[in-house]
Amino acid sequence: MNGNRSIASAPAGSQTTDRQGVTMTDAVERGATCPVAPRGWPNPLLPEYEQLPEGRPLTQVTMPSGSKAWLVARHDHIQRLLADDRFSVEPHPTFPIRFPAPQELLDMIAKDSKNLLVTMDPPRHTRVRQMALPDFTVKAVEKLRPRVRELVDEYLDRMEVRGGPVDLVQSLALPLPARVICELAGIPDAEQDTFTRNAAIMVGTRHSYTMDEKLAANEELMKYFATLVTEKQNNPTDDMLGNFISRAGRTEEFDHHGLTLMTKMLLLAGYEFIVNRIALGTQALLEHPEQLAALRADTEGLMPRTVDEVLRHFSLVDEIIARVALADVEIDGVTIKEGEGILVLKGLGDRDPAKYSDPDAFDIHRDARDHLAFGYGVHQCLGQHVARLMLELCLSGLIHRFPGLHLVESDEPIELVDGLPPVHKLMVGW
Repeated sequence: MNGNRSIASAPAGSQTTDRQGVTMTDAVERGATCPVAPRGWPNPLLPEYEQLPEGRPLTQVTMPSGSKAWLVARHDHIQRLLADDRFSVEPHPTFPIRFPAPQELLDMIAKDSKNLLVTMDPPRHTRVRQMALPDFTVKAVEKLRPRVRELVDEYLDRMEVRGGPVDLVQSLALPLPARVICELAGIPDAEQDTFTRNAAIMVGTRHSYTMDEKLAANEELMKYFATLVTEKQNNPTDDMLGNFISRAGRTEEFDHHGLTLMTKMLLLAGYEFIVNRIALGTQALLEHPEQLAALRADTEGLMPRTVDEVLRHFSLVDEIIARVALADVEIDGVTIKEGEGILVLKGLGDRDPAKYSDPDAFDIHRDARDHLAFGYGVHQCLGQHVARLMLELCLSGLIHRFPGLHLVESDEPIELVDGLPPVHKLMVGW
């Protein structure tokens, strides 16, 4: 899965540009250049990362707008910054937008962001998160375990009957999370196809679907979610989405459009994340047979560490986290000034050699519990326990149902593309 593109090493004082249009300039008082690897590369063993300044200092870059922002790649820096309430996720004139965009688009993003949990600051963020949190606690998610196991077994049964080789993405990684999400949201069986079909289009690669198809899928989902919100307002249901809508209805936090946007966020935010991890985690285990054998021999003991290692190792396929400073903040002698943006490279934080020994190696025996795959601080992923449960049960089911599970070469090999998910096909046999 290694890519064949790289950014040539740049001498001090020169500039390179990533695909989002961010110009890399010398770090203030550091004299080093810090290129960013292209988005969507699941394998970090690339020349780009060898060019990071030693010690990974805070490194300043110039955005397409001309404003300055700071790259943050050290694990400890990332934790400190994401836990600091002096950095905001809400729209701001100098918020670090990594791509050139017309003002109309920026205005639309700013308007919609007022109704999305991921772009709210406390105290409103705290109030809204509390509306959803009861259905995402460890205790609440554990109650889902028997049903999720049934669903995993259902898809594995289909694979077994069909016989190998099969595409694991289409056979398990895409449909299983969609089914779990539909059941969490209380979407009736007859309506689940609307969600699963359009969600698959929205997270598909540009080679699978055109932008027009993606926009049409988004429009159809928004219309469906608007109808779903109305139905649950009129006929409350005891499920994750129904409970959230009922709690929100006792406040003045959202109008109907706001609830529709929140529904989209709650149901789609983690979908592509878990699709990728099921596929990439399976591939990693099959590429490390000695670790796979150890996991089969001691699944109960090693599965928690395996899940954490999959999450840590493949953080690099994630979107960069952006923030803007609300006040001057000093980190290790560097002052991030009020109004300056930061770009948190959490995937690189999960490969920080100061945090993890041999960080580029996949090792299910390491303790990676404090990885950054779900973020950190108050915005840490709300659905992380659901994602962990699905990943655990998929990996466990696969390795025990199919002792001879192996990768199969395909005439359509795995492609690394600019958009997510980076893996849209993974052929396996047994």
